[in-house]
Amino acid sequence: MREDRVGYIVKIYGIVQGVGFRPYIYKKAKELDIKGWVNNCDSSVIINAEAVKSKMEQFLIDVVKKPPALAKIEKIEVIKREIEGYENFIIKESRVSNTKLKFILPDVATCDKCVEDIFNENSKRYRYAFTNCTLCGPRYSIIKSLPYDRFNTTMKDFKMCDFCNEEYRNPEIRRFHAEPTCCIDCGPQLFLTDSKGKRIQCLDEIKECARLLKNGKILGIKGIGGFHIVCSALNNEAVLEIRKRKKRIDKPLALMMKDIKEVKKYCKVSKSEEEVLISNKRPIVLLRKNNEKYISEAATKGIKKYGVMLPYTPIHHLLFKENLPPLVMTSGNVSGSPIEYTNEGALKNISNLVDYFLLNNRDINTPVDDSVVKVVEEKVMVSRPGRGYCPYYFHGKIKNNILACGAEDKSTFSFALDGIVYMSQYLGDLKELNAYGEYIKSINNIKSIFDFEPRVIAFDMHPSYMSTIYGKSLNSIKVPVQHHHAHMVSCMLEHDIWNYAIGIIYDGTGFGRDGNMWGGEFLIGNRREFKRIGHFKYTKVQGGDSAQKHIWKIGVSYLKGLKDKDRINLGLKRIESFSKEDIVNLCCALDYDLNCYKTSSVGRLYDAVCSILGVRETISYDGQGAIELENILEENVKESYSYLIEKTGDMNIVDYSFMLMDILDDIEKGVSISKISAKFHNTIVNITVEMASRIREEFKINIAILSGGVFENEYLLKNIYTSLVRKGFEVFFNESVPTNDSGISVGQVAVADEILKEKEI
Repeated sequence: MREDRVGYIVKIYGIVQGVGFRPYIYKKAKELDIKGWVNNCDSSVIINAEAVKSKMEQFLIDVVKKPPALAKIEKIEVIKREIEGYENFIIKESRVSNTKLKFILPDVATCDKCVEDIFNENSKRYRYAFTNCTLCGPRYSIIKSLPYDRFNTTMKDFKMCDFCNEEYRNPEIRRFHAEPTCCIDCGPQLFLTDSKGKRIQCLDEIKECARLLKNGKILGIKGIGGFHIVCSALNNEAVLEIRKRKKRIDKPLALMMKDIKEVKKYCKVSKSEEEVLISNKRPIVLLRKNNEKYISEAATKGIKKYGVMLPYTPIHHLLFKENLPPLVMTSGNVSGSPIEYTNEGALKNISNLVDYFLLNNRDINTPVDDSVVKVVEEKVMVSRPGRGYCPYYFHGKIKNNILACGAEDKSTFSFALDGIVYMSQYLGDLKELNAYGEYIKSINNIKSIFDFEPRVIAFDMHPSYMSTIYGKSLNSIKVPVQHHHAHMVSCMLEHDIWNYAIGIIYDGTGFGRDGNMWGGEFLIGNRREFKRIGHFKYTKVQGGDSAQKHIWKIGVSYLKGLKDKDRINLGLKRIESFSKEDIVNLCCALDYDLNCYKTSSVGRLYDAVCSILGVRETISYDGQGAIELENILEENVKESYSYLIEKTGDMNIVDYSFMLMDILDDIEKGVSISKISAKFHNTIVNITVEMASRIREEFKINIAILSGGVFENEYLLKNIYTSLVRKGFEVFFNESVPTNDSGISVGQVAVADEILKEKEI
């Protein structure tokens, strides 16, 4: 008996373009005698197929259950149709529709097969610096519009030679419809210049760059998402010169090492960390030092970790083939400004930072900095979202089309479109004019690519944030969102939590409902609403924004909040870097409430303790005091300090003044600052666990959310997490969505959506 034929239209949504999905379907159709066609439509793949029923079933199972490695299917629609009588199976041209469900693949590290091509003397792409295929290469950084086809990317201006065109159109070859396909004859080219842009004549740009790096020179190298400033990490003089030129006094510099074997020579690498390092995302991974010998001390300035990444472009692989040592590979920008990504911008703005440039003539449409991640409790935490991870998206069950403007520092924006939440790459500090310009450009770029016009604008409650000012300027429904509620909900959205939870939010700052600066908060709530039921005691801080850089002012402010004059005087003597007159003037300003604000911030408490201990009195980058305080602690110390939790009405107030007085007593006794730091950290852990337990007992809530920038502190996060789990709590912390202010925009999306659902707007 002849088996009946069936026909279907199959629409597959998700990351299904630029990943070899159409040739995979083509080959599978040929294998199973399927007739019809496949094409791209916006961010979907559409299959029109007919075959005998048994083969059709097998075809659909294989396509859905075993897609190409880079594919990520989000939604499938299957519609039965009448048989049309196709005689073969073909790949049709892409088309555009009005669907809103769209996806863009992040930039992907060079695959092993392309690395083989680069070092194969018989390959057409031997030593070619822009080699790629459907498994690897630039995506987000070069795309201008959807669908993802060559003419919609910055590769449009490079006409493929006959050889590349044949590969591009052959479904049997892995470069079939790899949109950036090119070779030495038809693709982008490298050119080496001096710092002013004058061409350096040489036989091989890569070999010459390697020679310059070995000789201690500093290079500006244009990569996938922007420029890096590069030197040998073994050359202390060159590393110090980068710091001097960039005015990057203390912040650790990222390193690139040639392979995982070399990484293990210098770092302790767990299995989970190795998996992240060698993944096709190739982020900067924060790793504990194993061997500081040879690497310049100036690279990390005493911090116990290296930020390390592996080569992820052909340029990197070619450079390391020249027997280069580990390289400093830091963002190509003036400190505080966004990463440079155009040749013109680099020559104008960072020419004084480098000795030479390795440029190329492939344009970057969207700049994307390197991602920074770490592994905590076997979970990958993204600290800086960028290359390989962005745009990051997930199903958020969001009803409205929303643009969330994010915070001001470590800024991102997020948007929700047809139930999908998308988060942008890291865009820096919006107080810096150029960063704000790139922020606006990135929003407009995404709006254009996705044909997106938001119905709702969500923004932070802080009236002076540039992101808030921008959000308020737009003509849409406006929803202000409290900063720490957004932190809490960013974690809830990522982990699909809808029930009431305890939010433990430790942060540096954030505009509170009472007009004060919050940052040591205990909340109960869900995505729509929250109640503040506890916080660290307010302290009056003098100095406004300047105090966040000159943290000795914070130390003095916290000391002035104590009641014991003898201990106050002892503490003030510890802050020795500044004259007695400066301290007297600050104390006077505190007495008269001049340029002061009240804060409950745990981040500011860290600054105060850092200053009182004499670890650091001024900082050159955000969070430096807390980072160095964690860096010096003795992990085997289990002792802690005293504290008091007082109930005032419905509010639980953490009084840490007893802890500060104990710290001053330890200083007087000559206890090491490493031990004091450990005891301080352990006290914060104890406070957190006691507060969470009290709240659970009173409100019968067992879910605990840990979020906020202070939870970048790995010791604090791990010890609070494990202590709460031992107490029987369900504990969640941010992973793919950053716990710092880069995650704020994601939380704003969910809060705004729930508020609108309640109001039925």
